[in-house]
Amino acid sequence: MRLDPASIEASRILVVAPHQDDESLGCGGLIATLAPLGRRFHTVFVTDGGASHRNSASWPRERLAAAREAEAAEALRRLGIGDHPRSFFRLPDAAMPAAGTAEHGKALRAFVDIVRGFRPDLVLLPWRRDPHCDHRDAFALASGALAATDMPAATLEYAIWLDELGSPEDRPQPDEAERVDFDVAAVLPAKRAAVAAHLSQTGDLIHDDPDGFHLTPATIERLAGPVEAYWRPHR
Repeated sequence: MRLDPASIEASRILVVAPHQDDESLGCGGLIATLAPLGRRFHTVFVTDGGASHRNSASWPRERLAAAREAEAAEALRRLGIGDHPRSFFRLPDAAMPAAGTAEHGKALRAFVDIVRGFRPDLVLLPWRRDPHCDHRDAFALASGALAATDMPAATLEYAIWLDELGSPEDRPQPDEAERVDFDVAAVLPAKRAAVAAHLSQTGDLIHDDPDGFHLTPATIERLAGPVEAYWRPHR
């Protein structure tokens, strides 16, 4: 199903980003389309993003995490929501606390407070089985918060790594969710500019860790095209 993103009627949209760049890659088109229409956004960045270049001497984890927050702020500005609220949970990248731990309980309570305060009518989540541990854990954390508040909110799930790294069991099962595509060609320059703001992840900032993560041109091209895809779960 392909829809005009302007057809979304939600007025308060909560964006859940496991890392600083997922909001631009996964949701940048919807954000850039809906922000000028008066919709309000609150973006939650779940992890600190500090594990992408573990072997960099010039960019230790604390410095990298701070840079990634600054990159995220610039990306949101380029998408048109630089003055909208955002939260940085700063959970450890690639090592989010397990359910039942004190750290997980603290994060869950913080998420519940955001949901109750912001009262979203649409939540953009990472795909529940996206093949990255932080994406799955972020989905579970946000879903737990939504369930705890018992507030009605529609959800759409965006996949970052499903098509590139996923196995058949990671994909939506029959009757689990339907794919919804949004035409974001009109705001593609803004989305691409937002992705480019994440310099630490595009290979344009850190050069002393040959094993460090970076978004390949193929990945950026796949995710920053004229169509933005989501999965809408069946209730």
